[in-house]
This record gives sequence, C-alpha cells and structure tokens, in this order.
Amino acid sequence: MKFIFRALAIFIAGGCAVVHATNGNVLPKFVEYSVNVYHGQLKVPAYYKKTDGEWRDDMGKLVQPPGVNFAGKYYIGVHSCGADCRYYTLSDLVSGSDSSALDMFSNDQGHPLKTSDGRTYMTSLVSRPDSKMLVAQYHIEQGDATKEQCRERFFSLDDDGKEVRPITKTLNFCTESH
Repeated sequence: MKFIFRALAIFIAGGCAVVHATNGNVLPKFVEYSVNVYHGQLKVPAYYKKTDGEWRDDMGKLVQPPGVNFAGKYYIGVHSCGADCRYYTLSDLVSGSDSSALDMFSNDQGHPLKTSDGRTYMTSLVSRPDSKMLVAQYHIEQGDATKEQCRERFFSLDDDGKEVRPITKTLNFCTESH
C-alpha cells in the first residue's frame, strides 16, 4: 500500500514539475516582462484600411482592429495569405513604422512550415499589451502514425523592437494559462 501511495506521489510531483518548469526553472510570466502601455494617438500603418466598419489589410483580408496588443506600443497583425499560409506584421503604433521581428513566425512564401520530420505546422502568437514577452505556439498537424501536437517557446522583444530573442527552449507541450 505504501508503494502505491509513494508511486502516485512521485507521478503527481513529476507531472507538475514538467508542466511548471523547463530546464529546472519556472516558466516565464508576462508580468516579469512588463512595460507601460502607450495611450496617445495611434499611428496606424497605411496598409490597414477601415471599410464599412471592418479593418482590412493591403490584400483586402479581414484583420483585427489595430490597437496596442504587445509590448506597450505595438500591434501584432495576423494576416492570411491562403490555405495553411499566415504571416505576422509588427507595427509600432507610436511612430507608424514596421519591424521585421516576427518574420521568423510567418510562412508567406507560399508553402507551409515544416518540422524537422516533415510535419506541417501553423504558428500562433500569444501576447499582452503590457508585456514584451511573446509566446509562440506551434500547432503540428496529425500524421499517419502521430497525433496532433502543440509545442511552444517563450520570447522577449528587444528594447529597439527589431528582434525577438528566445527566453526558453522549445517545450514539447503548450500551456493554457497565458
């Protein structure tokens, strides 16, 4: 009986450690990368247009209304370019300029992104207006012999807004408490 309780305790503790830690460290939190949010007049890049109450990009595709959704002054725009094709723009809404910092998450070259073992994946970005931390979630398609998977990696935007740098290695799971 003691063996069962001991085994159960080890299993629960091990599971919690995997979910809450990577490389022995607690997963980063948005609050640890907090920034002040700009509340002045927004300078929306010209390739976003509001037509009939809806926002569209330069390809005529619907987008979320531009507003600060990342690192205090940035707007992460999610754009569709067809089936299994998505790209991201990073717009500084104080200056109206763009950064190529999110290009690494885009697949706008007309072919889907693939893992090292050839499986197709789509990237989703999780951000907060008051934090320069960014979470990339890689949604990997189901294969003949493999289940659909989600992996994630945490990044931080440099102060100049030109590059995101990894905070963690890629985790073989996705957390839901963002």
